[in-house]
Amino acid sequence: GKELEKLSSDIDNLKVDLINNDFVNALSVIDSLFEKLDEISGTEEFEDKLDDLASAIDSEEIDINKVETVSKESFAIFISEILWRKSAVQNLTEKIDNYELAIRDTIGLRLQSRLTKEQAKYVAKCRSLHRDISLNF
Repeated sequence: GKELEKLSSDIDNLKVDLINNDFVNALSVIDSLFEKLDEISGTEEFEDKLDDLASAIDSEEIDINKVETVSKESFAIFISEILWRKSAVQNLTEKIDNYELAIRDTIGLRLQSRLTKEQAKYVAKCRSLHRDISLNF
């Protein structure tokens, strides 16, 4: 969320460039945004809309109405991306942390190179008859 919020100044610059019909600079800002968005997961929808915007302002005959429509859609997606991420951090972080804590010692058990001491004691106590313990995981 915070990584995306850091792009707000770039978005503001892009808005100013579009208002001033400075399409050369707008394309430069969009290129810069693409580089930064590569580092942020889950921004494909926004990137696709920015790509549409770049195409609209890089055409030989620029359709101002199309540029306006696509830019508004782009900015709306940017805002919604920030809002849902903020909401997720506020509402889900504690629940996810608690869930991870609850499953920490059981998920990925097959990937462990060896059992923890607690797991080994449990298995030794519960499975003291000779059988293949891997069937229990």
